[in-house]
Amino acid sequence: MPTRRNWQLFLAVAAVILIGFVAFNNKGEQKAAGGQDRVVVVMNGGPTETDKVAVKRLKEDIARFNKLYPEIEIRWTDRGYTPDSFTTSMAGGTAEDIINLWATEGYYVAERGYALDLTDFFADWQYKDQVNTDVLTPFIRKGHIYALPIDGYMMGLLYNKKLFKNAGLLDSAGNWQVPADWDEFVAVAKKLTNKKKGIAGFGFMGNGAEAGWGFLNWVWQAGGDFEREKNGAWQAVFDQKEAVEALEFIQDLRWQHDVLQATFLAKSQELSARFASDQIGMMFGAQDRIPGLVNQYEMKLDDIGVALLPAGPAGRANQMGGNYYIINSKRPREVQEAAFKWIAWSCLGSMDPERIKEKGEDYRRQGQIGALTALPIFKGEIDRKAREAAAPYKDVLVDFPEVWNEAAKYLRPEPPFFCQQLYSEYLGPAVQAVLTKKNADPQKLLGRAARGFQERFLNNVQ
Repeated sequence: MPTRRNWQLFLAVAAVILIGFVAFNNKGEQKAAGGQDRVVVVMNGGPTETDKVAVKRLKEDIARFNKLYPEIEIRWTDRGYTPDSFTTSMAGGTAEDIINLWATEGYYVAERGYALDLTDFFADWQYKDQVNTDVLTPFIRKGHIYALPIDGYMMGLLYNKKLFKNAGLLDSAGNWQVPADWDEFVAVAKKLTNKKKGIAGFGFMGNGAEAGWGFLNWVWQAGGDFEREKNGAWQAVFDQKEAVEALEFIQDLRWQHDVLQATFLAKSQELSARFASDQIGMMFGAQDRIPGLVNQYEMKLDDIGVALLPAGPAGRANQMGGNYYIINSKRPREVQEAAFKWIAWSCLGSMDPERIKEKGEDYRRQGQIGALTALPIFKGEIDRKAREAAAPYKDVLVDFPEVWNEAAKYLRPEPPFFCQQLYSEYLGPAVQAVLTKKNADPQKLLGRAARGFQERFLNNVQ
């Protein structure tokens, strides 16, 4: 039987929980010092308290923002996005006001009503005409906009200059002999491969969802696709001949040409380590992978080359993706209005010349490097001024504009529906099968995968 003291303790704890719950749910209306009402906006994905530099910079950004909008208070959590935790927090009413998530989540958050429709807000934004609307594609549904971009990537070909030089892939004029198409890719990979020294011509992502994700570019280059709309219904089309041809090409890289790393089902982190230690000549990667090669694996920046992905039978294709801000559709209108001001300001601020200079100085003090977003979020003067500000910091702010400007002509967003399941449960296993079984049948593998994905997922798309 509970004692009086236990009951007192229980009531005290319950009171604290209740106060915390009320405080969280009333976070949109707070009193600032001096009694002025302020709107409080909370975002996820912020820095941890131990990351002193990141916290300092974020607080400086908030101070800049408050010069324009003193009535808005910005707070943050360090909770990252995952689909499961996000769904739980939305159902429980504990999701932040602004959520930083992946480009693949557009259909999921829009169709379930989690993301606020930003179309009217965007129409009134003074910088809307300088936004590269191609970047908004993952979060446009039936003409409505549901997110703004934070940063982004385009997939490119990273090559190890040291291995290229050793293999005679540097001509007398100083030009690196990077492959322009699939045929040249095979030839270059063979020249780079040296099994006795443990060197693979190409590092292939063969593990789980990464294998499916990495398969995208090959299919597009072959002229195929994954999901297409026909007569108002969405169909899985990655069992068609173009996708089959792409999987057959991967199978040939493994069994006929033998140019892949010894651990065929490697994750991207393992590939980075091998690339930096001169065991891999080429691998797919975006600009944001380069800082890890230098900071974590101590590779010299001068030894890293970046080129366009090789063109396939149907031409070039470069996957795009990145991180985006959505606004919680369940929050009060005044919080949503304040949240849009913050994400619009942040989106623009990512290209602010002064902040770019600060990043450059930070990295120099830390003895590390970072990367500008390769994806052109803005066009025209905003983008030009940002690149000019970054130019003096080429040693610490990685950028290959000549590559990414060309790659932007061939942008392909990730498939619009159920990407994570597509990669991990359907494409990934098919790719892994051709890497591990010499007689695997690409047509049967993709046919079975497309039927399963159609029945389980695309048939439910309205």
